[in-house]
Amino acid sequence: MSTVAIGQSFPLPHFAYTAADIHAGPGVHIVCENPYRLPLDDRSIDIVLSGQMLEHCEFFWLVFAEMIRVLRPGGFLFLIAPSAGPQHRYPVDCYRFYPDAYRALARYANCCLLDVWMDERGPWRDLVGVFQRHGAPPSAASLPAQTVLAPETIPPASPEEERVQGDTSYLSVLKELHEAISPRCYLEIGVRHGNSLRLAKGAAVGVDPAPALAEPLSDSIQLIKSTSDAFFDGLTADDLPGPVDFAFIDGLHHVDAALRDFMHIERIAAPDAIIAIDDILPNHTTQADRNRRSRVWTGDVWKLTEILRRYRPDLTLAPLNTSPSGCLLIAGLDPQNHILWDLYNPILREVSSWHEVPEEILQRRGVFSPQSKSWRAFIDALTSGIGGHSRTEALRQLTTQTA
Repeated sequence: MSTVAIGQSFPLPHFAYTAADIHAGPGVHIVCENPYRLPLDDRSIDIVLSGQMLEHCEFFWLVFAEMIRVLRPGGFLFLIAPSAGPQHRYPVDCYRFYPDAYRALARYANCCLLDVWMDERGPWRDLVGVFQRHGAPPSAASLPAQTVLAPETIPPASPEEERVQGDTSYLSVLKELHEAISPRCYLEIGVRHGNSLRLAKGAAVGVDPAPALAEPLSDSIQLIKSTSDAFFDGLTADDLPGPVDFAFIDGLHHVDAALRDFMHIERIAAPDAIIAIDDILPNHTTQADRNRRSRVWTGDVWKLTEILRRYRPDLTLAPLNTSPSGCLLIAGLDPQNHILWDLYNPILREVSSWHEVPEEILQRRGVFSPQSKSWRAFIDALTSGIGGHSRTEALRQLTTQTA
């Protein structure tokens, strides 16, 4: 893990950040003559961070014991190491780690393993562990979940930056889809005032860390006050009131969060499910900023359509010209497909360089109108339910029409 990058995470003056390495370099404060000895006093460090180092350490248990030695009783050790990935010698590459390895390290160094989890996203599938000394005081409350700022808390931008377009409201499209699909279970990520969640007539689950409901929900709707990442952690299809036939993603408005939500939903959805993703068509470049600067805001979710086109050509994608900021329909899900999971980190590195919103997105070229005859034929096909995989086939038929 880059010592410079970590150092930039602690810029405030009350942080005294010290980086140790076996070689001199940018951001390195201590060059260890002995790789298994940290020239620091016992119990002198509040937080120890070690990332992507353990696999390169021949006798990793020795340096782990050193990290615990310098940790004060109330401090934390955050340890990250790969459980998979290609060989990458620096100068050696010796190990991959599973949860039992961290449990064994805790026993070896006589400390507490507070939590351990494995990130399924590739290629490294990092194992993350949080350690503390025995007898440490209780941990402080967890940090608040990251949430979307309410539009009314943002000063309005210029009229051009706040402009919207679209043939019909996304809520009207969602209403039509609910009526045509009649989902056995509807799943929504990002609830806010509950206007879209209330469209569900049957069993439904809404997930939002800080919902602000304008009206009560029906008894058939379950509201989970949680981030989507926490909600999906360990979730299986059996934990839901029925097979997810229809899902709507309208969460954090960051492409990485939207991609994770799609990946998780695909794993638990019914084979013929349809997933809708909001905010794929910003109307102005300001609306596409990851940091909200306008009341009409999409973040960089627009990148998700191109990600799926490049890496999941097996999916059927239909971008819709909805107001205020477009909607993407997806069908042809395959829970056994691991491409997005295996390439998650490389994909996000790639799209981080996509700074300019393409003109065809701003101009909404190549999108489908919810007021067209082909859209009506699509809705009619969903309603009639012809064929074993009628929803996927119906959406595929829509995409063969001229957008």
